[in-house]
Amino acid sequence: MLLLYETPGAEKCREYGKRFVNERLISLVKDCVTDYVQMCDDSYMNHIKSSSDWEKPLDEIIDLERLGHDENFFCDCLERYALVPGTLSPQRALHDFFSLYRLLKAKKEYRPDLIMGYILYRLIQVELDRCKDVPDFHEQVQRIPEPVRSQMMKELLVEAENYKKIDPETWEEEVPEIAEQMMSYYEDLEKYNETCFEDEDCFFLDAMDESEMQDSGFADDMGVNIKGDVASVKIEGNGLSFEFDISAWDAENMDDLPF
Repeated sequence: MLLLYETPGAEKCREYGKRFVNERLISLVKDCVTDYVQMCDDSYMNHIKSSSDWEKPLDEIIDLERLGHDENFFCDCLERYALVPGTLSPQRALHDFFSLYRLLKAKKEYRPDLIMGYILYRLIQVELDRCKDVPDFHEQVQRIPEPVRSQMMKELLVEAENYKKIDPETWEEEVPEIAEQMMSYYEDLEKYNETCFEDEDCFFLDAMDESEMQDSGFADDMGVNIKGDVASVKIEGNGLSFEFDISAWDAENMDDLPF
């Protein structure tokens, strides 16, 4: 799951809300891949088009390893919709796009690397544009299904009432309206810039790449987190020992590796 920053409510409300936001972000990645599959005309993609399993997870429908090396996907989708910084190589762009999908599917919460944050921001912006251009098919606000929404609203009403009591001059709205504003951090895609991002550092990638940030000292001076969350992995056997870092979300599946 993506680490979120604006998560109002108590424990159960935040738990439901985080899950809802992550599922919506997963759907944005899936829609991006679906659009590409529909426009392609080769034997593999034509087979995928006929699938009746589009409600299943993306990695059960399509070979993501194959698509992760498909430079046509880079050109026709990632580059076409400016989902990645202009200086990024196709290989790195494809890697980080699908790494973002794996992070969103992970069980724990993680902070993505800078490029993945850029991709996520652009995915949200592209979808917001579609919400304005074709509102019949794309919804900016998606309500959390009942009865979960009502359960979340109970917690938000309590929090909203506390805010109103503590600082009535700041909160001119009535308590129910304040609670709905809090719910919007989960339901309104336009609010996701605050929900999903701690800062706007990913925008620096429009002016310089990661190496330039590091070599110039810019990343250290500005406190830019380039790598995101990592995990240290140690492998031992036959008298040898290796230790290396991998993306923290990929470490969740280390038990499945054949060593």
